[in-house]
Amino acid sequence: MPEPLRLAFLGAARTVTGSRHRITFGESSWLYDCGLFQGHRDEADAVNRTFQFDPAELDGVVVSHAHLDHTGNLPTLVSQGFGGPIHITAPSADLSRVMLPDSAFLMEKDVEHVNRHRDGRAMRRPLYTMADVTSTLERFRTYGYDEAFSPFPGVRASYHDAGHILGSAMTTFEFERNGRSFRLLMGGDLGRSQRSILRDPDVPPGPDALVIESTYGDRVHTDDATTEQQLVDVVHRTVARNGRLVVPAFAVGRTQELVAVLHRLIEQGRIPDLPLYVDSPMAREATAVFRRHPECFDEETRKMFENDHGAPFGFHRLRYVATPDESRSLNDITTPLIVISASGMAEGGRILHHLQHALGNDRNTVLFVGFQGQGTLGRRLRDGAETVNVFGEPVRVRAEIASLDGFSAHADQHELLAWVARLDPQPKTVFIVHGEPEPAETLAGLLRERTAATVHVPEKGQEFELWN
Repeated sequence: MPEPLRLAFLGAARTVTGSRHRITFGESSWLYDCGLFQGHRDEADAVNRTFQFDPAELDGVVVSHAHLDHTGNLPTLVSQGFGGPIHITAPSADLSRVMLPDSAFLMEKDVEHVNRHRDGRAMRRPLYTMADVTSTLERFRTYGYDEAFSPFPGVRASYHDAGHILGSAMTTFEFERNGRSFRLLMGGDLGRSQRSILRDPDVPPGPDALVIESTYGDRVHTDDATTEQQLVDVVHRTVARNGRLVVPAFAVGRTQELVAVLHRLIEQGRIPDLPLYVDSPMAREATAVFRRHPECFDEETRKMFENDHGAPFGFHRLRYVATPDESRSLNDITTPLIVISASGMAEGGRILHHLQHALGNDRNTVLFVGFQGQGTLGRRLRDGAETVNVFGEPVRVRAEIASLDGFSAHADQHELLAWVARLDPQPKTVFIVHGEPEPAETLAGLLRERTAATVHVPEKGQEFELWN
């Protein structure tokens, strides 16, 4: 009797970060994504160092996209004995060659800082090193959208554009055995229609089983016009106070889209032509990757890019901050400015220096333009914390804290439901992942009402038999 097709949910189950799903078929087993869990330092470190299996026994990994909550734990997997191939789209591979070394560098710097102030506590060590990253990148096998490949015997796979970030993909796995077949569609993060820069999400052939995210499964995003007006209002309020606008933003995707919108608003005269700094070496390198992959752009952006040499991203207006000294020197500027810096959830990177400087001054504004996971510094600020720790030191929050969900690169409730409704044939089974319990259960309830599918919201570690 052959082994059944099984799917185990080992991360991003009833939470948003740390995507990690294990697929077992016949004699082969592989991960779909291997992301970092992001949250309180001690909890995140423990989760990220621990796998529910021996990495050396794993045959491969298939990656949805380059965000670190989907790829950032690959070097840990390699450091613990994984020796197989990592399948990935070409743009995601290029972005990962930027993001994974940056992740290792920031981990080492964070550990150095914590160890200098450990006050008798045990020395910490980074989750992985640059050597682990190098070994990881050597395992990449790259593919284009809709290019069929066979990662394992009896399995055919293909990537479809998810419209979330550059190179993001959902993956169809087609399994064959004894003249029968089964189709599994694994989603990563699903993007949104009619967004700046990227193409709309594909709608691939309907699967027997679907795995879909639920980050905003209980919410509907603010429309674009309202979001832009809210951004205009935030900028004007901050300028009226002679303050600075500090924006924690993911270096890949969100930074590029936000810069494009700010550029357009300045050109239209709706906001002042303020100095605009992107203080993220990774964002600069990531933007260069965007320029190398215009095949991922929507038609309008591609034409504008060809004609205006980068004007859609406002390249000529940006002031990139290269060195740590230049980054710190921004604190000496006393006139209004905008600083965009990673990380998007304020869990590491140069944004922490800007928050340490800006939070205590009521002239300033800290603006969040993306989802803030449970336990992150960004979530605590967004939820109204009066005091937070930055670099282990308490900082009184006096700055205005603002949030705009309309910039999200994740589909909202209506967009998720509309996308599922377009699948043909409709899936028989749906698994809801990558969402906190309330949005995940809300989306599950709506799918149960609107489809004939059996809908699950798996617990972490739960495994399902899909086909035998």
